[in-house]
Amino acid sequence: MTSTWRQLLPQFLIMLLLYFAGVLVLEAAGIGGFVPRIAIALVVAFGYPAALRRLDRAPPAWER
Repeated sequence: MTSTWRQLLPQFLIMLLLYFAGVLVLEAAGIGGFVPRIAIALVVAFGYPAALRRLDRAPPAWER
């Protein structure tokens, strides 16, 4: 269990930082609101793990 947390915590933090960076970019571009933020969240939530799997950099805890 501890090993799983050690693998997943850095990935979670990176995804969180990517989300906030995306929101900051939207705000800097003058785009605000609920829907764009949800779009950023979905892109990060599904895109980041898919990109890591494609690059063979996914943590072993993500194996199916």
